[in-house]
Amino acid sequence: MGIKFFGHYLLDENKLSNEQLTEAIDYQSANNLSLGELGVRENLITKKEAEKINDKQRSLDKRFGEVAISLELLSDPQIMDLLAIQKKEKIFFGEILILKKFMSEEALHVELKNFEKQQNIEVVELDDKIKAIDKDGIIKSALEIFQTLYLRVVHDHIKLARVNDTLKSSQSIIALQKMRGDMHLDFAIAPEDKVSLDISSKFLKMEVNEVDEMVMDVITEFTNVVLGNIAVKFAIGGITLDLTPPVLVELSEFNNSDFYYFDFVTTHGNLTLCLKI
Repeated sequence: MGIKFFGHYLLDENKLSNEQLTEAIDYQSANNLSLGELGVRENLITKKEAEKINDKQRSLDKRFGEVAISLELLSDPQIMDLLAIQKKEKIFFGEILILKKFMSEEALHVELKNFEKQQNIEVVELDDKIKAIDKDGIIKSALEIFQTLYLRVVHDHIKLARVNDTLKSSQSIIALQKMRGDMHLDFAIAPEDKVSLDISSKFLKMEVNEVDEMVMDVITEFTNVVLGNIAVKFAIGGITLDLTPPVLVELSEFNNSDFYYFDFVTTHGNLTLCLKI
């Protein structure tokens, strides 16, 4: 079945309609602001300064607050105040369903219990699969850094759903980059088109509606950012590494047993991380 978000579980169980799910997700996105958005709203930083901090995060495995302080754009007390505001104002998905009268509180609790039971079983199974193929912890580190950077750059929820032996044919863009030296890792990102558009829109800070050369360039650059951060993590331990330039490749090059395929779910669609160690 695969790990999924609670909203998509309710959709599959016919407890929510597509329209209700979209409305709830949009409401949550509009009300759960990032620290940068809160900083701008509270007049602590400008929108341009918030973007500067976000851009810096692309090359650093650090939190928004750490980067903001290092750039001397926010102080530690100001970050703490913003975190307190963020926690106070946060609205959970289930609360929105009740607020919108999409579900009763009683029905919500029943579905949450069923969902959590199913997901807990699948998380254990997924962890066991990763441990069986990841003797040196390379894959675990790659997955963690990828998820962290996706959240920071795209500002969207993301979950590892399953490990596959093949790559699905729904991806039109596959960006591949290789890490060589004391450690070898072939690393590719293969998003569905709607996820590619979402990544590109956040990267370029403008609405993107068509998969074109510009979008392809963004996906290769995003691949470079992620693998660059992975390389930095291992280089800190004294490992010598070099990265090849990222390139676009055909789907047929990945349909073999050399790669492991990690399928992720996001709010906007699916994305696969392809790794060969």
